[in-house]
Amino acid sequence: MADKILITGATGHIGNRVAEILKDYDSLRLMCREPEKLAGFTKAEKVKGDYKDSTSLGNAFSDIDTAFIVSGYAAPGQRALLHKNAIAAAVMAGVKHIVYLSFQGASPRSKFPMSQDHFQTEEFIRQSGLSFTLLRDSFYMDLIPEMFGENRLMKGPGGRGQVAWVAREDVARTIAHVLLDPLPYQGTFDLTGPEALTLAQTAERFTQLQGKEYIYQEETITQGIRWRNDLGAPAWEVATWIGSYLAIAAGEVAPVSNAVEQITGLKPFSLETYFTQFPQVVA
Repeated sequence: MADKILITGATGHIGNRVAEILKDYDSLRLMCREPEKLAGFTKAEKVKGDYKDSTSLGNAFSDIDTAFIVSGYAAPGQRALLHKNAIAAAVMAGVKHIVYLSFQGASPRSKFPMSQDHFQTEEFIRQSGLSFTLLRDSFYMDLIPEMFGENRLMKGPGGRGQVAWVAREDVARTIAHVLLDPLPYQGTFDLTGPEALTLAQTAERFTQLQGKEYIYQEETITQGIRWRNDLGAPAWEVATWIGSYLAIAAGEVAPVSNAVEQITGLKPFSLETYFTQFPQVVA
């Protein structure tokens, strides 16, 4: 019998795409808070699960061999504790292997608050005694249009730091590959695109690709905090936004990895090939 695979966060961007790739797999369970949204996955088992609800996690992880744990959404510090609940459920259920989607540069000293949470989650996984694969993706190419916004202007204290932008599609297919055969890929892998670009270079390349001017504007930390606070976002979200740019400036997401090709056998998308093949991402 094939190993039973669990995909958490199955309605999210990454979880849903991984589920699509594996939709014909014979023993697949999909977990999310609203399983009715997964009606299109006729072959998979759908279960309700929430990282805050230990009972639901126990049901979701029961009889699972390989589990994909995607990160939840909460304030820094709280996210890692939510992930700890999922890891504990995996241990209790006797899961053989965990695949966790972490973040490039995960460290207790990262400028990006979410990276600190990812590092803490990685530590929980290491302490669990389970076999694991930690996939640390860089910032998603898919977020570039959102970062520029309708005015095609990106502002932040990113300096001349580089980003090894990676397509969500590359991340999803790498996860799917590992879930199908996890043992050769135990350990930690960075998932990046084929090159690293500064934010100014990203704007230039996007301008050439779209035929419209995109601009990156450097700003101070104080300036960045001020206008983001004016949007009415919670303080922790503002700190996270600013921290993402500070991590870029510090070079945390600049290293380029060959892990996508190593694992999938396919070269990762460049910025131009991705947005040419998936123009709807810009719309």
